[in-house]
Amino acid sequence: MRWARARWRAWMPYVVYGVLSLAVLGPLLAPGYILTLDSVFAPSMDYSAHLYGLDEGISAGAPLFLLLQGITSVFPAWLVQKAILLLAFFLCGVGAHRLAPCGAWGRYFAGVLYMVNPFTYVRFLAGQWMLLLAYAVVPFAVKAFLDLVSEGGARNAVRVAAWATLAGLLQVHFLLLLLVVFSVIFVARVAHRGGRASVARAARTGAIGAVVFLGLNVYWLVPLVTASGTALGYIGWEDLAFFSPRSSSALGVTFDTASMYGFWREGYIHVSDVWPVWWLPFVAILFLAVYGLVASWASPPDSQRGEAGAAARGGPPRWLVLSLGIIGVLGLLLAVGAASDLTRPLFEWLYGHIPFFRGFRDSQKFVALLCLAYACLGGLGVDALARWVPRQGRRLPRAAMTALIVTALCTPLAYTFTMFGTYGQLGATDYPEEWYQVNEYLNCDEGDYNVLFLPWHLYMDYEWLPNRDQRLANPAHQFFDRPVIAGDNIEIPGVPSQSDDPVSAYVELLLARGGQLHNMGELLAPLNVKYVVLVHEVDYQGYQFLYHQDDLSVAMQRPGLTLFRNEHPVSRAYGVDSVVYVDGLEEYLALSQEQDVTGHLYLLGEGTGDDGNGTMQALAVEGGPTSYRVGDVATRYVVLTVPQGVSTEHWEAGGSHSLGNVGFVPAFEVEGTSTEIAYTRFYRVYLPSYIVSLFSLACVASYCTLHTLRRRRGRPRPDGGLFPRLPV
Repeated sequence: MRWARARWRAWMPYVVYGVLSLAVLGPLLAPGYILTLDSVFAPSMDYSAHLYGLDEGISAGAPLFLLLQGITSVFPAWLVQKAILLLAFFLCGVGAHRLAPCGAWGRYFAGVLYMVNPFTYVRFLAGQWMLLLAYAVVPFAVKAFLDLVSEGGARNAVRVAAWATLAGLLQVHFLLLLLVVFSVIFVARVAHRGGRASVARAARTGAIGAVVFLGLNVYWLVPLVTASGTALGYIGWEDLAFFSPRSSSALGVTFDTASMYGFWREGYIHVSDVWPVWWLPFVAILFLAVYGLVASWASPPDSQRGEAGAAARGGPPRWLVLSLGIIGVLGLLLAVGAASDLTRPLFEWLYGHIPFFRGFRDSQKFVALLCLAYACLGGLGVDALARWVPRQGRRLPRAAMTALIVTALCTPLAYTFTMFGTYGQLGATDYPEEWYQVNEYLNCDEGDYNVLFLPWHLYMDYEWLPNRDQRLANPAHQFFDRPVIAGDNIEIPGVPSQSDDPVSAYVELLLARGGQLHNMGELLAPLNVKYVVLVHEVDYQGYQFLYHQDDLSVAMQRPGLTLFRNEHPVSRAYGVDSVVYVDGLEEYLALSQEQDVTGHLYLLGEGTGDDGNGTMQALAVEGGPTSYRVGDVATRYVVLTVPQGVSTEHWEAGGSHSLGNVGFVPAFEVEGTSTEIAYTRFYRVYLPSYIVSLFSLACVASYCTLHTLRRRRGRPRPDGGLFPRLPV
């Protein structure tokens, strides 16, 4: 009987948070995709550009993308999406439950609040599933760090490095959040213990963790520091104004942010929209957090009761309580960011002087720290109430106090009740049937070509989405099996374009001149665009000029879209003998009215062109995506067209760098009838970095496995050992 009771108690947290996770998704568990803003899942999940470093971006998520691509090749992508969301919410509850330094009632409060709150709710509505997973990892990483500063040891250092690596893999921004948390805890712990020996011991174990972390993260840190440029270089002050926290009530942006609101995008239904006194549950949560901090601080000093029995006799040590309070305050100040006169100077200084801080143009992400503080301190408050009950005697019936504690546990659920089923704002759906028809049509054309997807927007509204807010990131890259060129500009008001892709800049120029051109197919041929998909959404009527091009024909017409075929010859690689020097793309467009642009190599600048016949030779291409072998070459120059999102730099043929057709398309002068064109950055930077990280991962896995086997040999667990034991 005692064994059964212990097993039930060990499983109870998993049951509670599992049921809550199912309740959050509710009707969204039905078959179909949850497509909302940043959440784009589709039948074909191809992340090759990330895996091979072809986009030259910050690819910390490469292992996740590889795993996701493999899983979705076996299981339906919509099913994988639901499993990921369930896992994210489940881990939020379990992680906070393990971390909270209090008793059973307090731990359940911490787990529920950390899972169900306005921050996780709005990020769920915005489709930021990777952020939710990283947010769920934070408590596990903090718990490992607390073990490290309290106990030391190489094992704890490795655990911290592993959890931090996982958080960065999911959302690289959360590395800074963890750095803030770790720094506060470390300083408080060292200040409490004091002495050079304490600092030296902490430094030794910290150094072990840092070395392990660097080893595990070489795969993206080295490409990052050697990149010619990243997306951070295109984030400006306009982004800071556009993504600053917004107030949805008359109480002001600071109060809204403190209450875990303040997301920059408006239009979602919150509890504040349907319940006039929405702030009452928050006041209760704030009271519990403050009460937990004060009650724990007022308990006997650590020196009088000893840290080993701190939790049992009156709560956590004071240094930990102080750390949680400071983390909450820092989270609030950084989350408000540029939205308040009080916090704007500091935030703008950080934004302007620390390069990686520009990734926090959406400063409301720091609310994650506030949620962590509220959950842990609120759990201490509930725990203090539970201890207060026996001391009341006859003055207050035990039943009344029990009801008070249960009410406290239910407060987070009442505060964000719109989260369950998203209050009908999202629905499970599938892509329109005509999208599948077009994809099948394209797959029947066995050539190697790119597809242009219009209208040219990164985010736009789709009428077929069953959501209240029908805005969605362009899903064409993931839906269609062929490489797609699509809008990639966020379109912040007042900013012409934030895309750093020269392919996008070229297409934007053509679309801007569309009404003046009659040879759009020819001009798209240097990008290897054989088909143009125009979906009938938003401003699609502004693309009527496509119907009047001499070299575009309608291949398929459906109520929701039109598919155009490029009648001009296209090829992944083609050869030319003629070189033409132009001052810029405007002169290039003018020349296109007189000559076939695929018959010449256009170089920007001054020079003497080569005489040639001005004809294009389509070439046979083998291999990819980082190395192509081009054969049957009978021309002097070879042009290799690359898809959007693939760097046009770092391509070499026989040791020669690209000449740059129209300024960016890889082109080379060749000798002989064949040549090898390779993306050298993958072989020189990414591949060695992957090898180092894989070796580090193997060492960490071996160490953890051997350590676990030594510790658990012959020690049965009451719950069967399937999950980590949770305090209940």
